[in-house]
Amino acid sequence: MASQARKPKGSPNGTGGQFDTTTHPAGSALPSLTGTDTLPVGNEFMDTADSIARNLYDHQQDWDDLPIGGCYRIDDGGNYVTEEDWDTVWDGHELEEQAWILSDNGQYTREQVTAMTPAEIKAAYESEDFDPEAAYYTEKDEDDYDLDEPIGATMAADIQQAGEQLAGQSRESMDFEPGEKVHATPTGFVSDAEWEQAWATKPAYARASYELAHRHPGLNMSNLSPKQIITMNNSEESYEQYVWGTGRSNETDTDLDDVTRLNMDLYRQNERNAKYAGRDPNNVICMREAEYEGNDGTLTANVQEATLRILDSPEPTADMDSMSTLALGLNHDPENTVRMLAGQMSARGDTGGLKQSLQTSLASVNDVYDRDNAEKLSTILTCIENNADDTHGAAWLATAMDAFASYRQGEQETARRQANQVRAAGIGGLGRPADTAITVADAILSRFNRP
Repeated sequence: MASQARKPKGSPNGTGGQFDTTTHPAGSALPSLTGTDTLPVGNEFMDTADSIARNLYDHQQDWDDLPIGGCYRIDDGGNYVTEEDWDTVWDGHELEEQAWILSDNGQYTREQVTAMTPAEIKAAYESEDFDPEAAYYTEKDEDDYDLDEPIGATMAADIQQAGEQLAGQSRESMDFEPGEKVHATPTGFVSDAEWEQAWATKPAYARASYELAHRHPGLNMSNLSPKQIITMNNSEESYEQYVWGTGRSNETDTDLDDVTRLNMDLYRQNERNAKYAGRDPNNVICMREAEYEGNDGTLTANVQEATLRILDSPEPTADMDSMSTLALGLNHDPENTVRMLAGQMSARGDTGGLKQSLQTSLASVNDVYDRDNAEKLSTILTCIENNADDTHGAAWLATAMDAFASYRQGEQETARRQANQVRAAGIGGLGRPADTAITVADAILSRFNRP
């Protein structure tokens, strides 16, 4: 951190020239003068300079709370103000500013400055021999922070403000080109260029702080150090350890207000779907199929998690990630996926074969919870039906489960029509998804063929 009485040459409104570090004892000869001002500024002038300078303390900040960029140290106690605040306080008082910087600042005493003329003050201030000791101009760069110290309320608020600006710039997924790199906000997505611009003048940890705060808004970010922020942003396990292992259960996401929880859910959904920006459902499902390397034992659990996310989502059709996971389940793990989906719309009928289980579920009491889930899943299943890989009948299985959802919503005739479409499609032998679709359709139709 180099000490300078003024801005270096090339800075906005700078006066030019760097300073050397040569010390000059009190009483040393002043630079030669060419000005015509011959009267000393006097005590009253210096009192005015001191009075103006006291206004700097209305804007003082600790070093760690300062934003990136130019700033001034204002005393030997480690207090700083931003360059903008400094310029505001001294606006219209350039000579007073110069006199105050010179006074008792390592080279000239207050009495010496009081005895200077305006021209002498200007010459002493602009001299390359002046080496300020306590008050001077400096700059804070993005990596100038303590990894182990809390970031503080000022920095947390600064990061939050940058996030709010990003939210205002956000657009929908289809406003971007397929494959374009984007970043999530609670209201949509921003381009990589917009993202980088927002954080260009912030510390390196700022973007991690933004992501962590939106993923877990219960955290008190001002109490976290950069190291904690980066660690928790990279590891959900570290977050769990922080809130539960250190007795900070009050910082979990369990007691959020409705608006905060909605923003959290939307951010998490958009974060999962950022890689699919600009792509329609068919394109996303095809991508997932191309990437699929076989069931390693996690597909069933992934489908269950995706289904629960869809049921909890404020915008389920925008969750391409969860929708395409369901499509994978219907195509590659059809029976388990059908049982799991049916269980979200009815009482589970896990005993016996699949057809018997579905018949038990269809006959179970239909409550409001079941109907609501059936309505949400019907929308997603229709989308999958129109976009799924149907080589082995996955789209027809989506149709069959949509019929199941219709039945659970009380739309029996719609369910019968859809089930008959499946039975009449001649899909037997296409593969496990097709065979499972026929089983689902038969279970539904059996509800209409009872004696």
